Amino acid sequence: MNSLESKVVTATKWSALTEIASKLVSPVAGMILARLLTPEAYGAVATTTIIISFAELFTDAGFQKYIIQHDFTDDDDRDKSINVAFWSNLVMSLIIWGIIIAFRYPIARLVGSPGLETAIAVACTAIPIAAFSSIQKTSFRRNLNFKIPFIAKLVSLGLTFFVTIPLAIWFRSYWALIISQLLSGLFSAIFYGIKSDWKPSFFFDFKLLRRMFSFCSWVFIDRILSWTNNYLDIFIVGKKFDQHTLGIYKTSISRSTNMLGVISKSFIPILLPTFSKLQYNLPELRNTILKLQKRLCVIVMPIGFTIFLYSDLITRIYLGNKWIESAPLIGLWGLIQTFYLIINQFCSNTYTAINKPHISVIISSLVVFATIPTILISSRYGFQTMFVARALVKLWQLLLHLISIYLLIRMSPFKMIGNILPELIGCGIMTAITYSLSSICNTDILQLTLMASCLATYFGFLFAIKNEREIIKQIWHHMVKLTINK
Repeated sequence: MNSLESKVVTATKWSALTEIASKLVSPVAGMILARLLTPEAYGAVATTTIIISFAELFTDAGFQKYIIQHDFTDDDDRDKSINVAFWSNLVMSLIIWGIIIAFRYPIARLVGSPGLETAIAVACTAIPIAAFSSIQKTSFRRNLNFKIPFIAKLVSLGLTFFVTIPLAIWFRSYWALIISQLLSGLFSAIFYGIKSDWKPSFFFDFKLLRRMFSFCSWVFIDRILSWTNNYLDIFIVGKKFDQHTLGIYKTSISRSTNMLGVISKSFIPILLPTFSKLQYNLPELRNTILKLQKRLCVIVMPIGFTIFLYSDLITRIYLGNKWIESAPLIGLWGLIQTFYLIINQFCSNTYTAINKPHISVIISSLVVFATIPTILISSRYGFQTMFVARALVKLWQLLLHLISIYLLIRMSPFKMIGNILPELIGCGIMTAITYSLSSICNTDILQLTLMASCLATYFGFLFAIKNEREIIKQIWHHMVKLTINK
């Protein structure tokens, strides 16, 4: 095993441990909170999330990806660049936080949530708090060191579980979620500040800032477009429908994404630093993309199909019966998000790694041009029609990525799709079994049994194929090492 591959395996181990810990705590906390809080409370938090995420586009402005991707000449060059990124990030965050406080009333009306002015001002304290830790966290990611982020996440999860639930019992409102998020961010800022080898110093260079901005400007534009893709629909739902519908919509997307995240988030953070180290070796980059894509797909694809096929059962268990109207939304988004992770994430990280961030900007622009009219037109025909149309736009994005990755690094779309063909066939078998037997499996116990049988059939099918069997054995070997090794 070469040095890079060893670092990737170690990074994946700690990244996976982070997500496993998250998914052991978050679902339990989520199930409890879903029963303590109403969809309206989640809708209110969704509103503040829109504002915070938009503000953070300007505070980071692509600095994090620059630090990960850039090949610095020496340690001094790296430290100077990190200092410039840190102070730029911090100053911008304070300015934007002040603007939000000053204009909180018109902002609340703009996002369709009058009455949430105080909540918006308080929740947006997270913006300057995050600025104290984001650059340090990025330095760990650049070095494929995910152990420190694992510890930070573990403590943050403890705060979420032992603080949010008591606050939810006390307040029975969105304040429980807002306060918990602020405490979690504050801890991260303190922890990363202590653990990071790099400490901020009073250094700033406008010439260096301009040099960095030649790369960051493309990343910034791409993030603006991605934010539009991710939050425009939430904005429209908040304006055209009520807080209950907004809570159903946002929760459906976040819950299906979180269920896939236990595996995908172990891989996604390591893609950019790994690909960046191979930016001058395209044959090895193509091989690495296919290798990591296959390992992600083996586990993520059956999860996505399970979410789609058993969305009613999963919703009842995960959220409770009062959320059952979100079941078809959770199922469809889980399925679409699966292909987004397997194809789109690998492609978009490749563009940045090979110093072609403008490709992501072009693709995001084309997606926005498709998304805006799709949402505006489909929302006239009701909430569920809009959701289905929104999900299907992601398939257009997938096609654009497949074309672009071929033009840039000669990665054939047929190669990428062929790489995951056995998993597609296995999930097709799962689907056929589910629809054949779902009519007689009409209780939760029988549904759970059928779901387990389908997953066993999927892995049994893959195990019968020699190459797939070797990959499963490798994944199992790494999982065992992850469990028994520190």
